[in-house]
Amino acid sequence: MRIRSWTAYIVVSQLMAISSSAQAPQPSGGTDRSVWLSYFGDQPITRLWAVHLEGSYRRTLGLSQFEQLELRPGITLNEGDSQQSLFAYTFFQAKPTANGSFGPPPITGKQLENRIFEQQQITCRLFNKRDSDPELIQRFRLEQRWQDTAVYGRGYVEKIFSQRVRYRLTAKIPLGRSGLPEHYFVAYNEVYVNLASKPPLFNSDVTYGAFGSRLGEHWAVEVGYQFRDSAAASGSPDHKITHYRCICYRLLPFATCESNLTGAAALNQASQA
Repeated sequence: MRIRSWTAYIVVSQLMAISSSAQAPQPSGGTDRSVWLSYFGDQPITRLWAVHLEGSYRRTLGLSQFEQLELRPGITLNEGDSQQSLFAYTFFQAKPTANGSFGPPPITGKQLENRIFEQQQITCRLFNKRDSDPELIQRFRLEQRWQDTAVYGRGYVEKIFSQRVRYRLTAKIPLGRSGLPEHYFVAYNEVYVNLASKPPLFNSDVTYGAFGSRLGEHWAVEVGYQFRDSAAASGSPDHKITHYRCICYRLLPFATCESNLTGAAALNQASQA
């Protein structure tokens, strides 16, 4: 499949920005930069149900060190083009860096986490409710987490169980007026809150912005920038992380199946993962 020149220009520009940022000194206050490659896809199996497949791989800026691997299979219930539910399992592995997601020692070695979550997503199409109109997307997620944390000199400590609530509000703006625009801009903010009797309740706040392009009927690619404030979760008073993300979406099923999950609905479901 031939990649459109507009998409190629965006990808090349983003890679140039990453390269130039890699030469700059790291800001103070626990800030780190990394590159995040992700894939999302849904395979409908009936008119209501679909298999959700998702994976993310992250390395430090300059690709010098592994940071995170995330694998997420699940089941999607498509209650309509404007509402979907997702039930999924997550395998999460991370290695702490000097200023990364888990911070410096005493945490050491690869951190392991298993999650189960329940999610509800509601899409509101503005104006005339056409595919070329802007959308507001709300996502509610409840996570159950089992964490194995390796501490220097002690190996893996006892497994810790916790729960977390996440709420995300997304604005998606098509760039064009055709029935199914090829390009779009998407931005969101997501708040993470711990469900615990002891403080801190605040866990993280994530802001993301990206340009996306549909590569024909089957695929879409999205290139963007993410800023994460996780000071409370890391224990650092000023722990902020930036990510450069390149995401690939598969919009149609791997096998032909009659389904009411349209390409636009699949993209919305994937882009909110």
